[in-house]
Amino acid sequence: MKSTGNADATVVVMVVDCVDFDGSFPKLAAKSLFKAREGSNVKLSKKLPKLVLVATKVDLLPSQISPTRLDRWVRHRAKAGGAPKISGVYLVSARKGLGVRNLLSFIKELADPRGNVWVIRAQDAGKSTPPCFCQEGVKITKLTEAAVPGTTLGILRIGGILSAKAKMYDTPGLLHPYLMSMRLNREKQKMVEIRKELQPRTYGMNVGQAVHVGGLMRLDLNMASVETTYVTVWASPNVSLHIGKTENADDVYKKHVGVQLQDREAYRLNNYIWLGHPTAAAIFGCAFCVFSCFANRVSELGKWEARELKVTGTSWDTNGIVIAAAGLGWFSLGLKGEATLSLWTCGGIEIILREPAPSLERPWILVTQSNIRCHWKPKQTGIPNKEKA
Repeated sequence: MKSTGNADATVVVMVVDCVDFDGSFPKLAAKSLFKAREGSNVKLSKKLPKLVLVATKVDLLPSQISPTRLDRWVRHRAKAGGAPKISGVYLVSARKGLGVRNLLSFIKELADPRGNVWVIRAQDAGKSTPPCFCQEGVKITKLTEAAVPGTTLGILRIGGILSAKAKMYDTPGLLHPYLMSMRLNREKQKMVEIRKELQPRTYGMNVGQAVHVGGLMRLDLNMASVETTYVTVWASPNVSLHIGKTENADDVYKKHVGVQLQDREAYRLNNYIWLGHPTAAAIFGCAFCVFSCFANRVSELGKWEARELKVTGTSWDTNGIVIAAAGLGWFSLGLKGEATLSLWTCGGIEIILREPAPSLERPWILVTQSNIRCHWKPKQTGIPNKEKA
């Protein structure tokens, strides 16, 4: 991107999805900006593009999250992703209009009277959402997105927000082939998309157990220095979970992918048909065809392979380790000791080990007792004796 003078400032607005930060963060764009700044002198650095980081969809995060701590966490993850110096970080929700007005005011001030503003992000990060502009009473005269989400139609200029001589450009979403959602058809994308406030689902796992996340991901606990490891799954509520023995995991996957290991509504429907209800069988008999078609498409998603991970935790009370799969969700682990795990998913999907987001590191605050499913013989308190450990 061409460097400009102060009177003709260039601003890059980088939009990232809060619920899939690492997967939606445009690393290549960030690295190109970093290289430009790294190889420039002090005078030239003042003319380089200014970076504004926008973390969107904050309304989908649990309400217990502190905005201040979330801001700090976003800056840290952006730096880990290769982002250069950030001029400003804004936490917004286009759906609820949170933070949009302050964001636009900051962009106006940063762009100067004749500046250029470029909005970039990965597909489906929530950039081309009309409420972002309606907050300021701007009338949208041109289409910035197609009927199918994630398909912005070319580079378009957005008028009515900046001053007359300043320009804002809306760009197509960047393709990230390492996202799980990119490999799914639109029907299954709706299943894995997080559209409501995140709700955790926590399991107590012993060595030799595995957790299936639909038919798209599986976590095996191979070895641990402690008896119990707490695993919290953060994913779309429409994706069904299943816990069982590792020795049976392959058979469960082969037999039930696209049937039990599917979205939860289809799972209930499938069970209804299996009960032999005549009306359900007559109306929804074709459901078996749909499920079998999805099972046949599994091979097209990529080779099913495992990645061995070794983790260390210091407490059961906090989730100190996060294993995230780009475009799908993440596991939070709480343990006091060491563990070896195998993460099964399609080849080429990006797997990230990172620290948990603020206020999501304490599962006991967010998870109700009905959501905790124990598959071991609990003690009287239901929580391991920490003094003995």
